[in-house]
Amino acid sequence: MAGAVAVAMHRQRTMEQREARKQFTEDQLRMNRYFTKYDKSNEGTINKDELRALLKDLNDGVDATDDEVHWVMESADKSKTGDLSFGELKIAVCTFKTYQRSKPFIDSVMAKYDEHKTGRLEFGDLKKMLTDISGAEPSDEAVADVLERFGTKAKEKLKSEGDGSQTPHDSPEDGIPTTQTVHAISYWYTHPNAARHEEEELERAASNKGQVAAAGKSGSVCGGCSVC
Repeated sequence: MAGAVAVAMHRQRTMEQREARKQFTEDQLRMNRYFTKYDKSNEGTINKDELRALLKDLNDGVDATDDEVHWVMESADKSKTGDLSFGELKIAVCTFKTYQRSKPFIDSVMAKYDEHKTGRLEFGDLKKMLTDISGAEPSDEAVADVLERFGTKAKEKLKSEGDGSQTPHDSPEDGIPTTQTVHAISYWYTHPNAARHEEEELERAASNKGQVAAAGKSGSVCGGCSVC
C-alpha cells in the first residue's frame, strides 16, 4: 500500500514538473514576442514609450495613464536604468496584470471619493474615505501621513494659520494615484492614528478590509496570469 502511494506521489510530482517546464517555455516565447514587437529601438530593452504601447495592448486598446506607466516602470526597473531588460519586462507584465485584477474595486473607490475627477485621491477625498473606513474623522496630520507615503509630500503642504492650526490645501497635481489606492487603504488599517471602532463599526471595517484583501489577492506574482 505504501509503495503504491509513493508511486502515485512520484507521478504527481513528475506531472507538475512537466507542466511547470511547459509553462516556463511558453512564457519565454511570449516574452520573446513582446520584445520583438515592442523594442522598436532595437536596443534589447524596453523604454517608457515602448512600455506604454505594450500596456495599451494588454489593456484591450485603452491607453494606460501616465501614473500607470510610471508606476509599472518604477516597479519593474530593478536595475534603475530607466529601461526594462528581458527579465524586468516579465515583472512589468505581471505587475500590470495584478493591477488589472484590482481595477473594479479601485474604480468603485474613485467613483465615490474622487470629487474633482482627477484620477487621484486628493487630501479632501482621502479624508472622506478614511472617515468612512474608521467611522470617525482622522486628524489632518494622519491623513497627510497616508498621502505622503502613497502620494505627495502632504505634510509640507499643510498651511499654518494665524491661530497656529494647520489646514490642507488641495491641488490637482497632488493626491494618491489609482495604482496606490489599495496600498493606501491597507496601510490605514494598521495606522496608529486610525480611530477605534464601536462593535458595529468594527463589523463594517472588517467588511471593507475583506474587499481590500480580495482586490489585492494573488495566486502568484500577478494573481495567476499566464506570464508568471
